[in-house]
Amino acid sequence: MARTTDKLKNFEANYNKLAELVSALEAPDLTLKESLDLYEKAIKLSETCDSALEYAKQKAQTLADIHAGQEENEGVETPSLSEKGTLDL
Repeated sequence: MARTTDKLKNFEANYNKLAELVSALEAPDLTLKESLDLYEKAIKLSETCDSALEYAKQKAQTLADIHAGQEENEGVETPSLSEKGTLDL
């Protein structure tokens, strides 16, 4: 299995390939075998893309947590949300 960082590097290319496979699956002249082969490839690419997105999400959360911790240590206050979606300026 490829390392997650490799998947992250190839995310855009894999996503584009996945979009092409989905378009190809919509062709009315595909045989059942061709459809199943394309579907299998699409599922594998989808899992690879999902794995890369999950890694990116976790990394972003870790960085946000680190940043929040640094601000707390420096005594910097972050703006609070007074209403949903607005900053209390």
